[in-house]
Amino acid sequence: MIPTFGDLPIAELTASRIKEWLSELPCSNKRKGNILIPLRQMFDELCHDEIIDKNPLIRVKNLPKETREPEPFTQEEVTKILNELTGQAKNLIQFAFYSSLRTSELIALLWQDVDFENNRIFVSSAYVRGQLKDTKTKSGKREVTLQPQAREALLNQQAFTKKQNETVFHDPDTHQPWRNDQPIHKKVWIPALNQANISYCNPYQTRHTFASTMLSRGAHYMDVAKQMGHKDWGMIIKVYGRWIPSSK
Repeated sequence: MIPTFGDLPIAELTASRIKEWLSELPCSNKRKGNILIPLRQMFDELCHDEIIDKNPLIRVKNLPKETREPEPFTQEEVTKILNELTGQAKNLIQFAFYSSLRTSELIALLWQDVDFENNRIFVSSAYVRGQLKDTKTKSGKREVTLQPQAREALLNQQAFTKKQNETVFHDPDTHQPWRNDQPIHKKVWIPALNQANISYCNPYQTRHTFASTMLSRGAHYMDVAKQMGHKDWGMIIKVYGRWIPSSK
């Protein structure tokens, strides 16, 4: 907001200027609504303190949230992407495709959360904007069964990081744990897509790929919901229904 409105007198900020600015922002409607929160709070205070008579934000409604259809990768595309990666970068993305974890969850994974003997991992935390927090929801704290490809990625990653209380995945350039998804997006994800000649999709599609693949192979939707950390199976039916075989 500061580059656009920072030097503007309060009285000159109108609803129409805000709406025009919103229309040009290259982000989702949900994100636009979040960006407006501090602006709304500021103008509420200005009205309360009688510095202004009218609040222009009253005439600026939050835009409807878009429902985004999953765009899972095909197995051929997954192979192409992984073929463009090596070392820790490959282990990270391979694990993302086959584990169901959100990026924020997988970069918070510790070796002590990995149970090779029982072929499972425990998800209990996530890095959000550089801060270690609990998972997004209570159901996000979960036990995830290791698929063969996810297990393979972890076994390969042991050559780089393997201490019991150490974060599993590190930035191969800095040799430090990842703390948010932006460096992964810029340094690993986008270059891999470009080199594989695959149209851009956000990294969250690795999670959609996991769900659609598991369902297509016959996994029960309730089991997939549990693996992904959903509190019930309703979201699985709603979002991934077309990948559920009719016999299910």
